[in-house]
Amino acid sequence: DEEERVLSLEHLDILDSAPEQNFDDVVLLATTLCDTPIALVSLVDRERQWFKACVGLDVRETHRDLAFCAHAILEPDDVLVVEDATQDPRFQHSALVLGEPHIRFYAGAPIRTDAGHPLGTVCVIDTKPRSLPEHQRRALQALARQTAALLQLRLLELQRERHASALLDELEQAQARHREAEESLRHARRVSSLGMLTASIAHDVNNLLQVLSTSLQMAQLRARRPAEVERFAQTGLQAVEQGGKLIRQLLANVRQDGPELACVDISERLHKARELLAGTLGDAITLSFDLAARDVGVMCDEVQLQAVVLNLLSNARDAMQGRGQVLIATRQEQLIGDEQLSDGNYLVLSVQDDGPGVSAELAARVFDPFFTTKQAGKGTGLGLAQAREFANTTGGDVRVLTAPGTGTTMQLYLRILGRISGVDRAG
Repeated sequence: DEEERVLSLEHLDILDSAPEQNFDDVVLLATTLCDTPIALVSLVDRERQWFKACVGLDVRETHRDLAFCAHAILEPDDVLVVEDATQDPRFQHSALVLGEPHIRFYAGAPIRTDAGHPLGTVCVIDTKPRSLPEHQRRALQALARQTAALLQLRLLELQRERHASALLDELEQAQARHREAEESLRHARRVSSLGMLTASIAHDVNNLLQVLSTSLQMAQLRARRPAEVERFAQTGLQAVEQGGKLIRQLLANVRQDGPELACVDISERLHKARELLAGTLGDAITLSFDLAARDVGVMCDEVQLQAVVLNLLSNARDAMQGRGQVLIATRQEQLIGDEQLSDGNYLVLSVQDDGPGVSAELAARVFDPFFTTKQAGKGTGLGLAQAREFANTTGGDVRVLTAPGTGTTMQLYLRILGRISGVDRAG
């Protein structure tokens, strides 16, 4: 079947390809074994014969009508031998016999596919008549079989290269998709982080608004007592100032400036904010201080420090339902061999209330973001998560001591950076 034969040849994708050493070696061996000046690896196309390898000729193809090999492939199981072309009626009038290269002797062994289709020949040519001994005939057939194997190997290599190229393209596309997914994930995390930050600051601003509302109400009740009015107004102004700092912090995070870290004397800052902190609790709750850890610095953001303490006081107030006692205390503690925290000196900032306390099950969940036991609209569940994040940024952590009926103590372990002198504090 000529059509199937040609399709098999085209499938190899070898026609008009560049010279290759493997096929050049075949024709070199053919000339040596058969002692001829010319040898070819000739592939018979639809209208031409094309030489994949050639020794002794300067052309790469001839028309199929002139091709000796076109006759050789008609008997794919045998070697076509023409001892004297001038005496063979099939070739004696051929231009290749009458003119250059003046072919007289030809012997061609067909190159066959596994399916038996003859694609061309390994052939030898001489310019003088001669015969082909049996051992040369067998050698020529062996070279034809090796050429068929080389063609198949070459096809497999081409297919492997194409497959590898396709896989490389797929890999590049997958990497591009991965980069796009990473960018989308970073954007989603940014949006999520900004949303949590906004909710957290909204929660803190709400606490400050309660302080401001309480201060204004007290000022209204004591309108005829200028000294007390001034004190409550000052507390309200502090709440407004703290709210402004929180808004500026939100804007800084939107701009990705990050928090303004400084070495802060925690006890001193809490002492200065007494009125502001007391305003969070109201008149029915007694707030006391025991600020024993003095002249030690913690690297943190002062705005976040006040927001965290206000959150803890707000939680204590809600837990005690408006009546009770709260103690804010600071002390130093050296930890060695702690399971969660590295060895070193810590400032322990605690907020203790005499409220009802909570169970161990609830205590284990209080630091989860958005977890709250308050009614809908009464809390975001971000306050304690924010407190833990604040402590973590200093190299510390938060711990809760509580049990039903014993009150609750929130302890912030803040890693101490060093001592603060009077000169440092003044700066």
